[in-house]
Amino acid sequence: MLALLAAPALSVVSTASAASSPRLAARSALLRSLEPNSPPRLLNAEHMALIGQLEAAGTTPTTEDFLQLGLQGRWALCATIRNAGLLEPGMSPAHAAASGAGGAGGGLLPIGIARAETALSIGNSTVRSRAWFQLLDGERKQVGALLDVESRFAFESDSVTGARLLALRPARPPRLALKTNDLGCSIDALVEALHAQLSPEFALVEGEQYDRLRLSTTYLDESLWVARAAPHCCSVFYRADDEMAWLSGVQ
Repeated sequence: MLALLAAPALSVVSTASAASSPRLAARSALLRSLEPNSPPRLLNAEHMALIGQLEAAGTTPTTEDFLQLGLQGRWALCATIRNAGLLEPGMSPAHAAASGAGGAGGGLLPIGIARAETALSIGNSTVRSRAWFQLLDGERKQVGALLDVESRFAFESDSVTGARLLALRPARPPRLALKTNDLGCSIDALVEALHAQLSPEFALVEGEQYDRLRLSTTYLDESLWVARAAPHCCSVFYRADDEMAWLSGVQ
């Protein structure tokens, strides 16, 4: 798989070759299901089954060199879920919904996330996560806003598997840019709604439960990244640097 990272041109696969490889077939199906360039969504049981196939068929990246080479750059958040365990085989949809598998309960503030991305600078050991979204202000007018979170990372070893993890810590307080002086809700309610729909690196705040976050890369190729975080969070990203990279996975 490292060879694919070094030579992205080799990543284009035909339908026939995808059908002959469990990994490529699962990868292609997952990308089709998540839809190119759409706003981030919550993972469902079908997505998690395909992710499980990817993780089982692929080579789990364990070395720091592999992660440095593969993770450098901008990644668009495709989908995430707070409690992937509730979508495992045997868990009924009703139970998963009642337990809040996605973390986005009905009482949360309605917001629309247009795009979210995470950029990793290996040389500076920084991660910048930004989410562009819309909400209704106090006058019920739709306004745009931006959540900007910056963190620093270091590589650590998993105490059980020995695999290298990304350990993130806040670099500065999160910034929330709003194009209104009449928010129409509390900042806490807005932040809670955002965190329910975004991957965990957006929730890094000093002194809170995410004051330190460890991301485990369970699948990585030239344009697709699957990251898990304790206890049960799972997120899927696609590479934003090269729009053609997405197209190579859905032919």
